[in-house]
Amino acid sequence: MGLFKKPTIEDERINNIKNKIYAEIYILVIVISMISIVVKYFIYDFGIEGIATELLILFLSAVYYMYRSTRLGVVSAEIEMHDRKSKWSQQKKNLFYGITLGIGIALFFGINSAVQYAEGVPQSINYFFVTALGSLMIYMPFFLIILVVGNDVLKKKSDKAVNKMLEDDFGDYDEKY
Repeated sequence: MGLFKKPTIEDERINNIKNKIYAEIYILVIVISMISIVVKYFIYDFGIEGIATELLILFLSAVYYMYRSTRLGVVSAEIEMHDRKSKWSQQKKNLFYGITLGIGIALFFGINSAVQYAEGVPQSINYFFVTALGSLMIYMPFFLIILVVGNDVLKKKSDKAVNKMLEDDFGDYDEKY
């Protein structure tokens, strides 16, 4: 009810500075987690069990950011702002990145398979094409679903959240008359 609470006046400049500091702390935690993963996994040869905490921090922070930004309507606003100032829409860029990542991984695996496991040129060509096509069939749909479809789903949910906020703000006003 707030009868005995003093009304607090907050300085917007101070709040913005505090939010910037929190954002810097978040970036610092992510960087420290990444450095810890690299050191533990590649230098000390820990397995996945040794870096599970860092992976969990990275994964959960990304999921939380995605959830909160979708619920607050930030995703649709970011996509709209991006589409205004960019030649390519966010959806086209995600499509391009999905195809590029799929082809890049397929080529990497194909070349790796041809170089490491083949004996002679004909077998290396065969290994390259078999591995590259198999990887392309696996990874390109995966990246397209994650990047394109996932982004569209997030945008639709974010648009719904914005519309709900607008209904809540203006719905009461219209109902009075």
